[in-house]
Amino acid sequence: MKLQSIATGIVAFAFALFSLPAQAQFEMPQQQAPPQIEVSDDELELFIDASMDAQTVQAQSQQEMIAVVDEEGIEVSTYNEIMQAQQMGQPVDDLDVSGEDLERFESAHEQIQEIEVQMERQLAEAIEDKGMDMERFQEINMALQQDPELQQRAQQKIQEAQMQQQPQPQEY
Repeated sequence: MKLQSIATGIVAFAFALFSLPAQAQFEMPQQQAPPQIEVSDDELELFIDASMDAQTVQAQSQQEMIAVVDEEGIEVSTYNEIMQAQQMGQPVDDLDVSGEDLERFESAHEQIQEIEVQMERQLAEAIEDKGMDMERFQEINMALQQDPELQQRAQQKIQEAQMQQQPQPQEY
């Protein structure tokens, strides 16, 4: 679904923003020209706020997913191994997992799919609650992934917000 890729993009965006200074010296060649869209400072701040709320929703959902896997009695690594095999079209019979683990996987996977549907709805609500249209959010998200100048502006906005949130020393 579209929102699932948005969720992945949000996480990638958030991690990219917080690690930009370290990555600056290792510029990756761009495969295509960045989308040419205009993003005002106000709109960028709105996008960042919506992204942070969406990241919170995603983190909470991931915790729920991990809890489901734990409750089913399957290791997260085993769950991920089976999931990856399925996504790549590899027969699960080729994996070194027990029949019990496959049953646990199926049970956990059904519950996780429900959590994903709920998460997608909550992501859309979080973005729209900030006053941002989902389509515009996606456009800015795509541009941020490809436009170093826009990334730099976003990083600046995040740093400014963090500075404002830090407690100011009191003078005596």
